[in-house]
Amino acid sequence: MERINHLKSLVIRDQEVYFLVIALFGYILAYIDPYSSKGFPQYINFFIRGILLIFSIYFIIRNFAIIKKRKFVIGSFLAFFLFYLFKLYQTIPSINLPADPFLTLKNSIYYFGFVIIPLPVVVLLSLDYQKVSFKKFLNIIFWSLLIIFGVNFLYTNFIFESYTSNGRSGIFRSYYILVGHYGLSMVIISLYNYLFLENKGYVYVLGILLGLFPIYVSAARSPVLALLLILFIFLILINKRKYWIYFFVILFISFLILFIIYKSGMADNLIFFKRINAAIFERNASGRSYYLNKGIDTFFSHPVFGGNALFPDGMYSHNLFVDILMSTGLLGMVLFIIYFKFVAQSFFKILKHIDRYKEGGIIAFFFLQYFILAQTSGNLYSSFECWYFGAAVIGLGYINFTNEEIKSNDSRGYAAGNH
Repeated sequence: MERINHLKSLVIRDQEVYFLVIALFGYILAYIDPYSSKGFPQYINFFIRGILLIFSIYFIIRNFAIIKKRKFVIGSFLAFFLFYLFKLYQTIPSINLPADPFLTLKNSIYYFGFVIIPLPVVVLLSLDYQKVSFKKFLNIIFWSLLIIFGVNFLYTNFIFESYTSNGRSGIFRSYYILVGHYGLSMVIISLYNYLFLENKGYVYVLGILLGLFPIYVSAARSPVLALLLILFIFLILINKRKYWIYFFVILFISFLILFIIYKSGMADNLIFFKRINAAIFERNASGRSYYLNKGIDTFFSHPVFGGNALFPDGMYSHNLFVDILMSTGLLGMVLFIIYFKFVAQSFFKILKHIDRYKEGGIIAFFFLQYFILAQTSGNLYSSFECWYFGAAVIGLGYINFTNEEIKSNDSRGYAAGNH
């Protein structure tokens, strides 16, 4: 009985931690589907999303006092997002697709627009981050991803015959670009532990290798770009000469190897090098330039309120800011900037006080990787990771450091600072 009561007290005390785990990473479990089964992953997805929805309603009721204090930032998010949803609703009749793909797209818009994004974002904006044990959060995420990517490595190498078809996603049924970003999250956690938290175990080297593997196999370019930018920011924050030397030497050698491979054609059968070299030396964006330019043309035709939020074939501009301009015009961009100003301010505050945020500071880099994804491949209504991590960054920004002695975790593991 005593053990049960102790377990209940742990669950109640750390409920914010479990919400963050489920909201920010729990959905990955629903995309583990190595045998391409039709029903089981959907049930897992509904289960996880259902828990998240119930959690969201609970936290909105419980944290209503905080919501009232943060009503401007929450209101700015809702004002922009509801305006965008209205434009999406207006766009649906103009989409020219066969019946089944059209219904799938329509249901996806409603699912992400009304279920996945709004309520969890409001909760993430209104959580009391004072109560979050980010050390526990980071440990749960690290060990969970380490196991998942360990299985992914073994399965991809010993089950799939090649990496060219469904092997690019390994054990996941997600789009290959997203799989690359799942791996990048593992790399970020391992590097952050090593560089900022000074955890030097070999397990973090293993985490880096297991995280790099799906980036390589998926042959997605967005995670590579995000990794380079995040490493660059890491170096700015650490500011040690030896790390700068390592970075530029490795970068130069990598570029030289890619150039040799490109000119010699020795790796034409390796899709990772083929796609990376096409992007660097041929400026090949896999057709994204067409949609990007089309989105810009839509904005110029409807500059104030924007035009359709999607193109007739259901596609989008593949860039967050062009998406905003083409669908909501200058009015929508102003509404978005009002909200995004809070994200930017909190993001730079976290970087400035990275030593005090400790484990919590990693949220800023998770946001950055999905923000980069939204600039290269994402769209507004389905890029929930960018919305979630952006809201969490804002929430972290409400932590105030009142003196030099404050640390990011007190004896109970709670994040330090006062609201």
